[in-house]
This record gives sequence, C-alpha cells and structure tokens, in this order.
Amino acid sequence: MRRRELLAGAGSVGILAAGTGIVLGGLPSFGEEPAADSDDDEGSEWPIEVETIDARGSDGGTVTVPNDGITLVEFFATGCGKCQAQMPRLAEARSRLVDDYGDDLTVLSVTYQSADTMPDDELRTWWRNHDGNWYVGRDTTSSLAAHYGIFGYPVTIIVDETGEKRWEKSGLGSSDDIVRAVEDAFE
Repeated sequence: MRRRELLAGAGSVGILAAGTGIVLGGLPSFGEEPAADSDDDEGSEWPIEVETIDARGSDGGTVTVPNDGITLVEFFATGCGKCQAQMPRLAEARSRLVDDYGDDLTVLSVTYQSADTMPDDELRTWWRNHDGNWYVGRDTTSSLAAHYGIFGYPVTIIVDETGEKRWEKSGLGSSDDIVRAVEDAFE
C-alpha cells in the first residue's frame, strides 16, 4: 500500500509542477516562434515596466524592459543565500561596465517580493547591507520572469533593445562572465 501512496504522491507533485509552469509561462507552443518573443502575450504589456524603489543607486518609479540599450537583469529573493553571494559579483561587473557603456547599459535587480511581505524600508536595508548601487525593483506579478522563462534564484539575464534574451545564467555567475556577456551583447 505504501508503494501506491508514494507513486500517487509523486504523480501529484508532477501535475502540480506542470500546472505551475502553465500558470507562469502559459501553454507550451510548438510553433516556430518562442512564447517569450511574442508581442501579444495575453495579460502582459510589452514592453514590461518594473516598479523600482528609492534606494541607493535606484530611483523610485519604473524601469522598462526592453529599453533603448542593453539591460542586465538579476532576479533575486532577499532570503536566498546564493542571491546574497551574487551581489558582490554583480557589483564588480557593473563597476567595470559603467565607464564603457554609461546610459546604454541598465542594471536592474528584481524581486518577486511584494511590499506586504518585504516593505520598502526592509528592502532598502537589505540592499544597502549587500552593497546594491543600481536599480532595484519588484516584479510582484512575475510578468517579467514569466516572459523570459525564469525559474529559481538567482538568475541573471541580458536583454537587448528588441527584447531578445541574449544570455542567461542560473545560480552564481562570475563577474568576468557577466562582463563578457554584456560586451558580446553590445557587439
């Protein structure tokens, strides 16, 4: 009897995971165009505006993805140890890139956490404690994450001005890899 219960439980987990994937990313498409490149995603505006908070290096308002240049986006959660470990690597990459690319490069860290679960003051403190010094925003509806097929944290992507994802790294990435990927996107 335990074997049947175990198999039923495993099957339930698979169904739950598939349902979550459909909710976040939509039904799979077997056509030639990937879903992430579609301009008419139902329920999401294109380009996507990410609400930013007033914190060191970040103005309260919005950042648009895509925009007129290259956008480096880091998806994170404040309670994620790897996300915390990624912050200095991202800071180093940003400091190396900012002189060469200036306003043509937007660096944006995005959390799914709402102001109800992570108030702005707490997010500001976390940001300062982890040396954040670029845009920090909230993707509480996960529209940006769903559009680019992001699951898990941390995930770093580079998006060009057309909205095409040019590079992705799940987990910890080196500052050298980030710098190289941004430079490649500018070529």
